[in-house]
Amino acid sequence: MSAPVLSWADLPQRELTYDPTLLNLRWTFGCGQAFRWRDIGGGWWTGVVSGCAIRVRAEGERIVYASYPELREDFWRDYLRLDFDLGLAYEELGATDLHAQRAFERWAGLRLLRQEPQETVTTYICTTANTIPRIMRAVEGMSRLWGQHIATIDGTAYHTFPPPAAFSPESIPILERDCNLGYRARVLVRAMELIDSWPVGWAEALRAMPHAEARGALMGLPGVGPKVADCVCLFALDKDEAVPVDTHIRQLAIELYLPELAQRSLTSNAYNRIAGTFRERFGERAGWVQQYLFYSHLVRHRDVPVL
Repeated sequence: MSAPVLSWADLPQRELTYDPTLLNLRWTFGCGQAFRWRDIGGGWWTGVVSGCAIRVRAEGERIVYASYPELREDFWRDYLRLDFDLGLAYEELGATDLHAQRAFERWAGLRLLRQEPQETVTTYICTTANTIPRIMRAVEGMSRLWGQHIATIDGTAYHTFPPPAAFSPESIPILERDCNLGYRARVLVRAMELIDSWPVGWAEALRAMPHAEARGALMGLPGVGPKVADCVCLFALDKDEAVPVDTHIRQLAIELYLPELAQRSLTSNAYNRIAGTFRERFGERAGWVQQYLFYSHLVRHRDVPVL
């Protein structure tokens, strides 16, 4: 059965209401944590999540959206983690740290997403020594090549993210060339082959584990070091204490908290020292502060690789 050809204007328009100081789509979708959202102008964002093509825009307190197929009723509460009390985090964490307070004010409404774990593992393996625009192109290329065609809407084709079984040794040259992954292609395929052998429910099992245990399990995958594991923990597994340490966070930590690390490379000890410092200062919500400070640094250094 071929995918339908549709127009956003003809799809049912839905909405929800939320405090705009606690939900900003631009900061949330554009801060580097997810790679399938596109700013198409006029305040509209399009993306593919959970097998659905989505268009969404904030209009004051109203979040207006359409999707194909229809999103489940609790989708936005789950995906945007609307059950997390961001206002309380601003109040409590901002009171303890001036740098966090300034970032909260500048990027008010940036929320961590609850993403699909397998997709998050796959996309973050692609981030090593890479820039966000290139990662986005690679992810879109993989979806176009091996994902299912959901629909073509206003001339744009939307595809699901491919499952682990779609990645095989035969796909390596295509990943290297057409998705511009280079050496990451072989590592990615090995990781996907392992995930494909894991039992159904592996993601739920990792969510139920403590951070250190989930992180260790992820680091058993090819291409998954501490930074990638912590990204998956933070952006997909509800481990808010996870602090991914990359080039941006290392530079920020030296600038703001740990000047004595200025002459050291990002060794395992330095990584743990930086992440530990964030957790000492911000506790179980350290990952939220990390993302706000990361985005501040990213905006200042747009051409710097993610790691």
